[in-house]
Amino acid sequence: MTQRISRRNLVGSLAALPLAGRAAAQSGGANPRRAAPLDADVIVIGAGLSGLYAAQLLEDAGLTVVVLEADTRVGGRVRTLLDLPERPEAGGSEVGAYYARVREQIRRFDLKTRPLEFSRLDFALHVDGRLLRASDWPDSPSNTLPNALRRTSPNSLERVYQPQDTGLAELDSWLTTARHAPDPSLAQQYRELGANDQALRYLQLAAQGDDLETESWLWNLRKKKVTDWGRQTDGGSFVQVVGGMSQLPIAMAAALQRPPVLGAVVTALETRGDAGVIVRTRGGRRWRARFALCTMPLTVLRETRIAPALPPLQAEAVARIPYGQVTSVFLRIREPFWEVDGLGSSLWSTDGAGKAYDWSTPNGRYIWSLFSGLTNRPLRRLDDAAVMRYADRVLAEARPSMRGRVQPVGVMNWSRHPWARGNFAYRNAGQIARYGNIAAEPHGNIHFAGEHTAVLMQGLEGAMESGERAALEILARQS
Repeated sequence: MTQRISRRNLVGSLAALPLAGRAAAQSGGANPRRAAPLDADVIVIGAGLSGLYAAQLLEDAGLTVVVLEADTRVGGRVRTLLDLPERPEAGGSEVGAYYARVREQIRRFDLKTRPLEFSRLDFALHVDGRLLRASDWPDSPSNTLPNALRRTSPNSLERVYQPQDTGLAELDSWLTTARHAPDPSLAQQYRELGANDQALRYLQLAAQGDDLETESWLWNLRKKKVTDWGRQTDGGSFVQVVGGMSQLPIAMAAALQRPPVLGAVVTALETRGDAGVIVRTRGGRRWRARFALCTMPLTVLRETRIAPALPPLQAEAVARIPYGQVTSVFLRIREPFWEVDGLGSSLWSTDGAGKAYDWSTPNGRYIWSLFSGLTNRPLRRLDDAAVMRYADRVLAEARPSMRGRVQPVGVMNWSRHPWARGNFAYRNAGQIARYGNIAAEPHGNIHFAGEHTAVLMQGLEGAMESGERAALEILARQS
């Protein structure tokens, strides 16, 4: 299994490599045919965690780096709503103790953390128009689950249908297993395990995609393998950054020798062999470097011109690997509505209201209303004001005690966000065997990173894993 190396070991092991450095960047390198000077040794596209970490490692090894970011902020899909008093987390924020790279960066920049409070979540259920306590679910007339599952809350069914043993020996076994084992859809596998139509409806609400008939069962096992490994390694403890997770990418960006260039929308990538790469940005600017390291989500990359074109199978993977669709609405608690109806302070609904968590960060408490998968469909093209009105309405319809006692104050619609267009990549049935990790394969002097290319980890740590891997690829090519 691939092992992680520390930044100190990485830099030390590569110290003997001859590097181009600033002189090559200023002179255009040893190739006399190069007409224009280079802007840097490496152009990193994207100032999320993967791009910032790769830039940091490349600079530590002596290369010059320019980071181009399409957005007006750094962090990518890490986003704390810093303008709100509660500082709600609108993107990745939960840091497991096994997130070695993320933890190292938190220590490096002396950020404070606080344990994440999962244990106090108490759900009221809204099922087929009925609002009830979780304890009343087993005897509810809405409950038509198989007899063996009638006592299982509908928001916990996914755990019931997951096997105790994933059958994956290592964290990277999902890639090798796909070569010789079937990869049914979630729907196929759940039916084989005895799920009836009602169970499938509830399981759909827990799925990453819109359709259980297409989403990969093996991908689901991969996610469980990472979770199980984390629990075995450190007990599954998670922390959050005091002041908001965005403090980390902000600190990483500030520590670079050159600050990221914001608002730089990349429109084309050209790899020119020994002549390096040209990165074109909106407005006609051309950036030149020996290498490009692209961390764009595939949803954005598929609309970016690459010359010469990617190999057919890699281009197909970029075009077809799906992303989950998520919109979050954050609501300030005006009054404790749960004291009015006597139910739990969080909500799980089958009827469009999605999930509403009584959530807490180190900075405050709020209701986090999460619309994912099917419940997200009505929101994908709405502006933020319309999303807040929608959330306010459907939550009050599902749970009347919330009407007037919560106030929408913030939105993060990742589905509509122009530089994300979704939250995290996943795989459909059969895609792991067909594509492997081809999205991570270098193309000439263009290298690729981002959580969609990670092998061992997912989420925040997967992003950094991928940035480290791509930085190593580039450093290994120095000569």
